[in-house]
Amino acid sequence: MHFLVPVDGSEAAFRAVEFAAKLAGGSDSKITIFAVRQYIVGRHMVAAFQSKEEVAALLDTGKELAIAAGAKPVLVVQLDARDVSHAIVSYAEEHEVNLIVMGASGIGGFKAFLIGSISTEVLKKSICPVAIVH
Repeated sequence: MHFLVPVDGSEAAFRAVEFAAKLAGGSDSKITIFAVRQYIVGRHMVAAFQSKEEVAALLDTGKELAIAAGAKPVLVVQLDARDVSHAIVSYAEEHEVNLIVMGASGIGGFKAFLIGSISTEVLKKSICPVAIVH
């Protein structure tokens, strides 16, 4: 099995990491901790919501949580993309992911209003099963 766990720094995302690690249950299942550094393109600029260092820190935290919960092997992947849900779904298709495990609520607030609900979009677009963790 190959589990893909997108993280954004929210508590729900880190609960999803722990849930995926427990599902893997010490088997040879692979867990990929995945983070998208979202950016927007303006007329004369490109702006990212987070720095590469901030995203790397999220990945490190996710990997540590997965390993502490007994998962092996744990990979980390960071991508830059405009559309987070598309990046998640595309990665899952290209890397033969069996299950996407993600938090029910992410960054929230104003950013969520601007970019929409990532988990809802992944549910709509994914061809593989998606587990939503509260």
